[in-house]
Amino acid sequence: MPMTLNLADPDLYATTGGLDELRHLQVNEPVYWNALAADDGFWALTRYTDAVTVYRNPRAFTSERGIQVGQSVAAARPAAGKMLVLSDRGAHRRIKAILSRYLAPGALARHLPELRAAASRTVERVATGEPFDFVTEAAGHLTLTLLGSLLGIPATDRDRVGRWTGTAFGSTTGPSDDRVTDADSAAANAQLFVYFGDLLALRRRETADDLLSALAVSGASDGQQLTDEEILFNVHLLLAGGHETTRQALTGIAAAFIDHPDEWVRLRARPELLPTTVEEILRWAAPSLNVMRTATQDIEIGGTLVRAGQRVTMWHPIVNRDEAFFRNAFRFDIARAPNRHLSFGMGGHFCLGAWLAREEVQVLIEALAARVRRIDPAGAPRRSRSTRTWGYDYLPVRLAV
Repeated sequence: MPMTLNLADPDLYATTGGLDELRHLQVNEPVYWNALAADDGFWALTRYTDAVTVYRNPRAFTSERGIQVGQSVAAARPAAGKMLVLSDRGAHRRIKAILSRYLAPGALARHLPELRAAASRTVERVATGEPFDFVTEAAGHLTLTLLGSLLGIPATDRDRVGRWTGTAFGSTTGPSDDRVTDADSAAANAQLFVYFGDLLALRRRETADDLLSALAVSGASDGQQLTDEEILFNVHLLLAGGHETTRQALTGIAAAFIDHPDEWVRLRARPELLPTTVEEILRWAAPSLNVMRTATQDIEIGGTLVRAGQRVTMWHPIVNRDEAFFRNAFRFDIARAPNRHLSFGMGGHFCLGAWLAREEVQVLIEALAARVRRIDPAGAPRRSRSTRTWGYDYLPVRLAV
């Protein structure tokens, strides 16, 4: 293991996923100064208790200067105080209160019948015994179907929006490693903002039964209304979480059960384990690679002094495998309980889409378990070359029915 690791290098995660390197830090240097990154580096936390220290101290840390490695202060500034995850205190409470009206379980439950039907159709389509890419043809298809319904994206535009979203967040699909450049990402981000700006204008003229229409007219009578800019920034957030991160969580189903076929047999024999299986998939897949905060005051973490103005990052794949907190942490166990993983964060910034993401994972597992005896690899996978999402851009599988 090299003496100096650069966790900001996306190539680190494109091969083995970087878990060995993160484990090395957890054992040897759990509060690690990553000096090779831009903006003078950042602290990397790999222990569960240290991550919790940050999540539970919102007054000592701000989200408005960037929330993931690779996001500079300058890049975060336009959305600071306008996008939920890049907001603190009053701005965060106001935006969350408005979005919660439409993203709470009660409001989202009406999408579940369509989600179940889509999952069933998806499994029916791919469970032919022939190889297919689980990332795009199962996980990606399901997330785009749900997001399309939620945001009112016409069916004819969903694949295009999905491609833009993947490029904007640095992911590509298929077996070839066509790397996304900064220019590609910037162009895709611009296309998304233009597209949803046009769709928002259309929904103001022709209201539909979707979230974009609701946000366009909500709160007009009581002043609790998001501006157009705030709506577009938070739609962008929904694309990041609802497509990119959730797609990796769903892909984690196939990846986990390919490596642990006995657990798939166990689940099919004991369907009552489905709830704990969902949580173990989320712990194991840890699709959001890291979360970043900036210290607003001097604070000690794990015996190390973090200075005001320094960035601090929590690395979910290894935090979720902390042996001091999870028994047999490197074992995939569908009956694990309790399972207080941090894949959705903690505290005031706990993921607003967590309920829906859990439902998507559960619904896809149910559809697969009802029909599929075994999930087999069907070629060489390709991991994501990203410092934001952790998982796969290409996972060829074959379903034995």
